[in-house]
Amino acid sequence: TSSVPLCELWCQIQEFKGSKCIDCPDKYNSDPENETLCDLNEELELILNNEDITTLSPEDLTPVVCLYKDNPTSSVPLCDLWCQIQEFKELKCIKCPDKYNFDTENETLCDLNEELQLLLNIEDITTLS
Repeated sequence: TSSVPLCELWCQIQEFKGSKCIDCPDKYNSDPENETLCDLNEELELILNNEDITTLSPEDLTPVVCLYKDNPTSSVPLCDLWCQIQEFKELKCIKCPDKYNFDTENETLCDLNEELQLLLNIEDITTLS
């Protein structure tokens, strides 16, 4: 179809206007979650290209569980992008500690760790009030 040459020409025009098109990385092309990955990648690129971004230290971020953690095909790349975006929204994804990686009960340990991290954050907020 004409979509590729149309986009290419439109993007060339945008460069003359001081903007640039964000291309989705090739590594996402064959992924079953291609569309979502490309959307998240675009959102992250827009944030990173914003000159007014501020970042907080990791201990000032509120813990959150990745929205895509249970995605059956692409949880790792989806969570990678989504979690990077969350840090600019004062949130930090809870990561499973490496010490649980090779345990036969890895999934349960990670779920319990997530629950504990969320509860600890609620307790911290209550203590500060």
